[in-house]
Amino acid sequence: MTKFVGRLGTLGVALEASRGVPVAPTYWLPYVTMSFFDKTTTENEEQGMGVVADNDSVYVTMSMAEGDVESQLYDNALGYILSSILGAVPVTTGANPYTHTFTLSNTNQQKSLSLYWKDPNFSLMFPLAVVEQLSVTVEASAIVAWTITFKAKRSREWSRLTPSFTSLGSKFLHQHLVTKFADSVGALSAASGISIKNLELNINRNTIFDEVIGTAEPEDVLGQQLTIEGNMTLNLEDSTYKNYMLNGTYKAMELNLLRSSSSSLDLRFPRVSFNEWEPDFALNEIAKQKINFKANYDAANNLDIISTAVLINTKSSY
Repeated sequence: MTKFVGRLGTLGVALEASRGVPVAPTYWLPYVTMSFFDKTTTENEEQGMGVVADNDSVYVTMSMAEGDVESQLYDNALGYILSSILGAVPVTTGANPYTHTFTLSNTNQQKSLSLYWKDPNFSLMFPLAVVEQLSVTVEASAIVAWTITFKAKRSREWSRLTPSFTSLGSKFLHQHLVTKFADSVGALSAASGISIKNLELNINRNTIFDEVIGTAEPEDVLGQQLTIEGNMTLNLEDSTYKNYMLNGTYKAMELNLLRSSSSSLDLRFPRVSFNEWEPDFALNEIAKQKINFKANYDAANNLDIISTAVLINTKSSY
């Protein structure tokens, strides 16, 4: 064993053909911070034994893996994460660049991933990994960042592999984001982008470990309800967003990361509500406003909570 700095670790990811059957990574994901690792749940022996000590034994009742990976956002990596959190691989059309169209799958068994971790001391595989939450943060004058929360089965020893970062794809910057609102999804294309200071989008599958009697590992990792929320900050120039909150107004929303004709992500939400509007009157700064939003299922028009999720990049398939 040797001492090493964290940047010597590497994280690989692959889509599993069969849920829980590990496969070697097909993409290597650079990371900024990494807190995904093995964990346990335990039960304490707390029965009285004639002494004042509060505990006699600790029993491991379940072992699993979970945690976050923070990274900068690359278009090729997006396909793996969207496949898991939306539940299924995309339909891919065209020739380079390729268009990957994702459709929300109304299933509680999301598309699973294999995660591989390698550092100077360890070579570990985590099968049956699913994305619990995807958080995308866009700040002015910054690279677009994301944090991915995973849940998986506990690690297994795996043959040591050599990572490759030659096919990362394109990185998104803050200037590539266009944010739009309109009265309907059909009106988004003609709508103008709005000026925002920052944006945070959280897509959460509210996953759980499926615990069963007879094994100390979860039998499955299941997604529950899909929740999509976020917030954005703008200069405080009028009462538009305050009135959206006060009046219970719904809008269609589009988030379009457009780097080039061969690198983009288009997300459309047909029915967005607004809440928790908050002004900021800092003395020596331009007055700002922060508004929270929540995506909803559009029952009237039979549109999913995400009606459009289209990724364009140079990767031929997922």
